[in-house]
Amino acid sequence: MSLNSKYHYFNNYNQPLLILLPVLLLLLLALTIDQSQQYCAKFGRHLLQHQCVLTPESSEGPFYLPYHLTRRDVREDREGLPFVLKLTVTDVNTCEPLNNVTVDIWQADASGEYSGYVRASPSGGGHSPPSDNATFLRGIQMTDQNGQAEFMTIFPGWYDPRTTHIHLQTHLAGRTLHTGQLYFPDKMVARIGRYYPYNNTKYVRMNNAEDWLFKRFNGQDSMIQRFKPLRGRRLANGLVGEIIVGLDPNMDSKEALHGRG
Repeated sequence: MSLNSKYHYFNNYNQPLLILLPVLLLLLLALTIDQSQQYCAKFGRHLLQHQCVLTPESSEGPFYLPYHLTRRDVREDREGLPFVLKLTVTDVNTCEPLNNVTVDIWQADASGEYSGYVRASPSGGGHSPPSDNATFLRGIQMTDQNGQAEFMTIFPGWYDPRTTHIHLQTHLAGRTLHTGQLYFPDKMVARIGRYYPYNNTKYVRMNNAEDWLFKRFNGQDSMIQRFKPLRGRRLANGLVGEIIVGLDPNMDSKEALHGRG
C-alpha cells in the first residue's frame, strides 16, 4: 500500500469520528451551560453577582446610628428620585439564602446630608456624635425565607470627598456579620445628577475611581449592576436596583465600629 493510499485509508476510517467528535463536544457544552443556568437562575445569578462569593467589607463611616427603625419606606420628607433597593443575602458556604438577617441601611439625601448630622458638615474619620434627632433615610428590614429584604428610598446624593453610595450593615443572632457600602455606575449617577434636587447640591460629584474607599475596599465588587424602571419607562419615575450580598455567617465584621449588637 502506498503512502497516499495509507493516508486515504486512515482518513476514510476516522472520518465518522472526526464528524462525531465536534457534535459530542457541542452536546456536552450545551448540557453544562443548561445545568449552570438552571443552578444560577435559582437566585438570579446569571443577572447579578455570584451568591457563593463573599461581598467585600468597607468602612462603617462616621454617620452610623443604632436606631431600630424597622420600616421598608425610609424616605420621610426627603425629595429625590424614588429608588427601590432589593437585596438578596446568601450564605457563601452553602450558596443558600440567609433568613432572619437584620439589614441596616443609611445614606445621604439628594443634598449630601445625613439624618442626625444635618447641622454637621459631612467628613471622614471616626464616628461622630449626632447633631439632631432627624431619622430620614435610615431603616432596618429582616430577610425573608428567600434571603430577601427591600427598601423604598431615594437615589442617594453625594458629598465631598465621597462618591455616591449607600451604607449597609447586617446582623444575625446578636452579631454584626458585615459592614459595607453599595455603589452605582458613574454614567447613571451623572445622568441622575441632571435632575432636581441633585443639580442643586453644593458638592462636586466624584467618580468611583477617584474615591479612596472605593479603591481600598474593592468597591467594584459591591456595585449595583442590575436596574429596571420603577414605573413605565421614564427615569424620572424612579428605579429598582438589585444586588446579591454574600456573607459568611460564621464571621464577624471587621469594620463595625459602632454597629448594632
